[in-house]
Amino acid sequence: MFAFWKKKAPKNTSDTLMPVDHGRSGDTAPTPADLEDTIARFRKTAEEMPQSPEAQCNLGVALAQAGRFDEAILSLLRALELNASFPEATFALGYVYELQGKIEHAVSQYRKAVSFRPGFLDALVHLGRVHFLEGNYEEAEKSLLEAANLTENDSEVYRLLGNVYQKIGRIEAAEFSYERAVFLAPGSFAAHYDFGCLFKNIGDFDRAEDEFRQCLSFADWFVPARNNLGLVLHYQHKHPQAVEVFKELLARDPDYAEGHNNLGKVYYHLGLFDQAEAQIRKAIGLNGALAGAWHNLAKILLHRGMAEQAIGYCKKSLELDPQRPEAHYDLAMMYVAASRMDDAAASLERAIVYDPSMTPARKKLAEIYLEMGFFERSLGHLELVVAAEPDDVSSRYNLATALYRIREYGRALDLFREVLESEPDHPYASTNVGLCLELLDRPAEAKEFYRRAIEKAPADSWTAKARERLRRLESKGGHGENPPRA
Repeated sequence: MFAFWKKKAPKNTSDTLMPVDHGRSGDTAPTPADLEDTIARFRKTAEEMPQSPEAQCNLGVALAQAGRFDEAILSLLRALELNASFPEATFALGYVYELQGKIEHAVSQYRKAVSFRPGFLDALVHLGRVHFLEGNYEEAEKSLLEAANLTENDSEVYRLLGNVYQKIGRIEAAEFSYERAVFLAPGSFAAHYDFGCLFKNIGDFDRAEDEFRQCLSFADWFVPARNNLGLVLHYQHKHPQAVEVFKELLARDPDYAEGHNNLGKVYYHLGLFDQAEAQIRKAIGLNGALAGAWHNLAKILLHRGMAEQAIGYCKKSLELDPQRPEAHYDLAMMYVAASRMDDAAASLERAIVYDPSMTPARKKLAEIYLEMGFFERSLGHLELVVAAEPDDVSSRYNLATALYRIREYGRALDLFREVLESEPDHPYASTNVGLCLELLDRPAEAKEFYRRAIEKAPADSWTAKARERLRRLESKGGHGENPPRA
C-alpha cells in the first residue's frame, strides 16, 4: 500500500505559526531522481495491473509528490472508478486538491475518506489542517480532537490543536497542546516554532527566545524562526544580540525583505537612523507591499522633522494593510507634528476602532478633543482611560477638567480632590478645587484651596487665577464674578 513522501516545510514563509507541513516534521524530501524512479516503477505496475485500484492510487500519489497534479488526479480518479469507496485513494485525491489550493474540494474528499473508514487518522489530521487554514476553527478543533482520541502519540495532532487554540485565544489549552507535541517529538522544529510564537504573542519573550533557539537547533535553515528570535531579542531590549541575529539571517538569505525591515527597526531603536533607513529602503526595494517597512520609514522621517513626507509614507503603509492600530496611532502623531489636529483625531478614532483597548490612543484623542473644545467627546474616552489606568493622574485631571467644562462641578470637584491626594503639590489642581467649590456656593472652602495653590505653586501662571479669585472673595465677602474656565 502507498505512503506519502515526507516533506520539509518551505524555507521562506509566514512568520505567524508554522506553515503547512504535509508530512511529519523533521523528515526529508525525496530528490527529483527518487521521484522519477518511483513514478516509473508505479507506472509499470499500473500498466501490468490495470484493474488494481491500489496500483493506480500509488501512481497518483507519486505523481502528486512530483507536482504533476493533473496526471495525479487522473490516476486517482481511475482508482476510484475501480473502487468507489477506496478510502486511501479518496484521501490522496483530497491531498492533491489541498496542494492545489482547492480547499473545498479537499475538505469534501477528506470527509468521504473518513466516512469510508471511520477513524482514518491521516484524513482527520488533514481535515483539521485545512479547516484551520480556512479559519474554520471550530471544525478544525472537532477533527483534531477526534484524531487525538485515536492516538495519544502523534505530535502533529497536538501541534495543530495548539495552533487552533492559539488562534481562538485559549492560551492555556494552546500551551498544554504544544507541551504535549514537544514531549512526543522533542526534535520537532515545527512544534518548537509554534510554541515560540505563542509565547511571543502573549509577551513571554524569555520563553519565546528559548523555543525559537530550540527550533533552530533542529532546523537552522528555517528563516522565520531566526527572524522571530531577532524580534524577541529586540523586545527584550537585547538590541546588539538582535542585530547579530538579523545579520546572520540576511547572510543566509539576502533577499528576505522582512529581515532587512526588522534590522532597520533595531537600528532605529539604537539611534542609528542612517543605517535604519538604508535597511528599510532595502526591504521596500525587495518587497514594496511590505506595509511595516513603509510605516518604519515614516517614523524615521518624522524623527528627521519631515512630517509631511512621513505622513505620505504612513498612509502608503495603511493602504497596504489598513487594519493596524499602531500605524493609525503613529499617523496621528505625524499629523500632530504637522499641526493637522482634525486629521490627527480622525486617525486616532480609526486606531481605536481596530483596537478598542488601545489606551494611549484614547488618551491622546481625549487631549486633542479637550484642546479643540469638544468636551463631551473627550469625556467618554477619558472615563475609559481612567478605568484602565487608575493611577494615571494626568488623565484623571483631564477628566475632571472635561466635567468642569460641561458644568458637572460636583463630579469635577471629587476628581480634582483625588488628584491632590495623589499629588499634593500639583500646580493646577488646588486652584481648580477652589473654582469648583466657589461654583457650588462654598466660598470659605474655596478660599482655603486658593491659598493652598498660592503656597504650593506660587510661580505657576495658573496660580494667578487663584490670587485673582481669592482677592475678589476677600474683598466682597462672598462670590466674585463667575470663575474662569479650568
